[in-house]
Amino acid sequence: MGEIVAAVFTTHVPRLMITDPEARRAYMGKNVTTFYEAMEELARQRLQPLTFDTFVLIDTHWFTTLEYILNANERLSGVYTSDELPQMIHELSYDYWGDAELAQMVERVGRQRGLRVIAASYPHLPLHYPTLNVMHYFNRDRRRRVLSMGVCQTASVANDIAFGQALAEAIRSSSRRVVLVAAGGLSHRFWDYDHALEHASASPEDISSIGNRLYDEKLIEWFKEGRHDLVLDAAEDYRARCSPEGRFSHYLIMAGAMGARQWKWRGEQFGRYESALGTGQAIFFFEPTD
Repeated sequence: MGEIVAAVFTTHVPRLMITDPEARRAYMGKNVTTFYEAMEELARQRLQPLTFDTFVLIDTHWFTTLEYILNANERLSGVYTSDELPQMIHELSYDYWGDAELAQMVERVGRQRGLRVIAASYPHLPLHYPTLNVMHYFNRDRRRRVLSMGVCQTASVANDIAFGQALAEAIRSSSRRVVLVAAGGLSHRFWDYDHALEHASASPEDISSIGNRLYDEKLIEWFKEGRHDLVLDAAEDYRARCSPEGRFSHYLIMAGAMGARQWKWRGEQFGRYESALGTGQAIFFFEPTD
């Protein structure tokens, strides 16, 4: 019987792939992100000691329209350059084992529950940088399988929770031990072209609006307290007010898989709450607690 052994809500910002310290300072000034160390610390202290087979990763840059889609290729390999920020992510080689068996099981369970779900095994199906940046830190030795999936841009909050519940049932029906990863940010409104570089630091002072910052900080406290019921109660309003990344579907699918309003795991924060060109970013690790 399969199991979700831990869950992670994590940033995937392109600046994670700026490797040169001088280049980091040139871009972010005196307030350089804490996420470089935070990602490595989470991987070393929390993920490496766990026994599990697969990272199931919800990718907020993979937008689908009609269905929930999973990458069902058995091997994920290639060379990636970002079309958004090629100067930060370019010629990135990757080679991971996928998890076709689990993807197909999610498709089967989802369809049994009346959801439109596709396990897609087209060999040239692309990966997106939320998957690749996060796996660069969390799966450096490439020992774990990677099952990447998109977020459906036409889905409701209820749809996302229902898909998360199907995902959990499929995992329980499998032989896989899984770490579930919601790869995306919080509020997601960028500064405009003329002012973006003035606000490139990681400081929360550079969040694009005080309203977004306050709402993000409220959700962060609920994460820490394990009050996922309150986060879910606020999800529709948060979507409307703060345009969260991926329409907040990465969190909603994860929460659905973890039991929705019954999910009580407290979040351990790694790094600070930060801005990335006006958007809200944070990293949280969730595991069972007494």
